[in-house]
Amino acid sequence: MLDLYNNKYDRETLKKNIYAVKLIDILKTQHIDVTFAVRYILNKKYQLHSEDNITEQMVLFYQPHISKMCLILESALYSPEDDSADDFETISRKK
Repeated sequence: MLDLYNNKYDRETLKKNIYAVKLIDILKTQHIDVTFAVRYILNKKYQLHSEDNITEQMVLFYQPHISKMCLILESALYSPEDDSADDFETISRKK
């Protein structure tokens, strides 16, 4: 299990563990880019916990290096085919 509050992780590590942690914890503790925010943090497909009902305003608050314009632009350009992490069912079957 990742220790988000005491360690910083790279994008690949966060992506590989996306179902093992709460997205709100990633948002509050890690430095993420706008693409990661749109594809994973704001994506309802990955929001499994009630605390993970994350809005664009929350992303902008916890990740002040991300501008509102970049977030809007990335959201507009985002396509679900861009997702590169396996779905929850596939991940849960791996040992």
